[in-house]
Amino acid sequence: MKLTRLLGQRTLWLLMALVVWVSLFGRDFWTLANLQNLVIALSVEGLMVMGMTIVMIGGGFDLSIGSVMALSGVIVVEALPLGKPVAIMFALIAAAAVGIANVSLISGLRVNPFIATLGSMIVVRGLVMTYTNARPVPASDPTFMSLGRATLFGGLPVPGLIFAAALVLTHLLLTSLKIGREVYALGGNEESARSSGIATYRVKMFSYLICSFTAGISGIVLAARLNTGSPIIGENTALNVITAVLLGGASLSGGVGSALGSFGGLLCIGLLGNGLNLFDVPAYYQRIAQGVLLLLLVVLERITHRPTPVSVRGFAYGLQLSGQEPGGDAAGKM
Repeated sequence: MKLTRLLGQRTLWLLMALVVWVSLFGRDFWTLANLQNLVIALSVEGLMVMGMTIVMIGGGFDLSIGSVMALSGVIVVEALPLGKPVAIMFALIAAAAVGIANVSLISGLRVNPFIATLGSMIVVRGLVMTYTNARPVPASDPTFMSLGRATLFGGLPVPGLIFAAALVLTHLLLTSLKIGREVYALGGNEESARSSGIATYRVKMFSYLICSFTAGISGIVLAARLNTGSPIIGENTALNVITAVLLGGASLSGGVGSALGSFGGLLCIGLLGNGLNLFDVPAYYQRIAQGVLLLLLVVLERITHRPTPVSVRGFAYGLQLSGQEPGGDAAGKM
């Protein structure tokens, strides 16, 4: 499979330009410390990028991931006296509960995904801020930090390994499993997917649960990295995540995208941010650059979008990634 097919031509060219830029002009870019920090930053957001990829391919949207990340980080730190496995379980259950609430609003009450997840974002953030009194919660278990700070295999951070596993699993899910083809069909045209026998509510539940679950894992990893549960983390996370997914070839209308494409978009966003940090660019200028990039992606999608039958587009794309032809066995399984 060609690299341009994996990442998309637009993403590949931007990624190559960014690598050349940071290599030639970035101070200390290739140092071990900087590369480890880059891997950790990419891993924390990358987990959410994988979840958001599934949601956006299915025609959805989730703005609540940053608040879910803060929620899970605070809960896991607060529950550490009960033991790390129990604390992690409680944090992930809380994250999944937000995903269930989002699906109930979107699919059950027919609320627009943007409005539903915006409301969830505000409510969850408010609950976390109220519970912590807007103050960080320090962790009580020193060994908890190893989840976010330990390295294996000669310097590879543990968060990088967790993200690598999530990337592989998401790619396999979207390309090899029936639920992955159903996600593409849902994003292509929900009514056509429902008419073909797909349980669209179940697919939406799966998508939003995965998205909230990955945000919960990100919150746990970041809390371990900081040794603190912070109620203010993730306030701008959705911007980076959505930009990465769009840059990787996904569409706001759903039906297209891939895990590897989103990974390419994530690399572009990460290299851009890392390069700006190396050049000591103030944080607010970085936000401007990322916001402009997001607007350009949306405008580019609008200009280049062709009004093809989206149900056929989404279904055929899912079959293409799974290595099957339309009309084959996979069509019978749908």
